[in-house]
Amino acid sequence: MTKRLTRSELFAGAQATGSSVQIPSSHLDLENQNDEKIEGLTSKVKILKEITLNIGETIKESSSIIGSMAYPHLIE
Repeated sequence: MTKRLTRSELFAGAQATGSSVQIPSSHLDLENQNDEKIEGLTSKVKILKEITLNIGETIKESSSIIGSMAYPHLIE
């Protein structure tokens, strides 16, 4: 089985290109920034998932209530 290289290993010898963007002092800084951004995105995705699930439950409850109001003879 081959070992999968980490991002740090893949870009260890890479040289920075001339750019007007400020480049962090090391690849470790970039990795830390990426990790922070991933954590932030992960928490936002979790929040959106919770909101979506809550919306789904609200829709189910509302549909049930509307159904019972529209067709009361079907409820036992």
